[in-house]
Amino acid sequence: MVVFTYTLLVNDPSLPEYPEVQRDELWESLVHKAANPVSYVPSISFAEVLEEFDGGFVRRIALRGDDSVLLRERITLEPKRRIVFTQIDNPLLTQITNEIGEDEEGRLTFTFTATLSAAGLERSRQEAGFIAENDLLFYDTAAATVNTVRLTAGRAVATA
Repeated sequence: MVVFTYTLLVNDPSLPEYPEVQRDELWESLVHKAANPVSYVPSISFAEVLEEFDGGFVRRIALRGDDSVLLRERITLEPKRRIVFTQIDNPLLTQITNEIGEDEEGRLTFTFTATLSAAGLERSRQEAGFIAENDLLFYDTAAATVNTVRLTAGRAVATA
């Protein structure tokens, strides 16, 4: 199993120009991102919510560079803690999570985790650079998410 995990400080002390993001604000932003990911995730070019259910929804997305392929994900909201993106149509991934936490000093963190499927693992064995390419893609996704949250802090965000 190959798992990519990145934990970033939400309120980075080296970036004092950004307003401090509170836990509830981060949660609201992550729920908004789950339903409307285009402005948060550089690799997603299209998204729509297909159906809602108690505790989440199913969405369809298109990835940049391959807009003709639409992928469905089942989104489960674990309030104020974690969002789980279970892959329905993506043969290379099984799950992605967005998690709110704290570091050892009690500072607010965002953790992005992506897990390759058996097919993704097999592709990593056959295609040189597949792991490095996805490592960069998923790190960029985590960093872009935190950056967008910082840029929109203090503004009301409509939730799904």
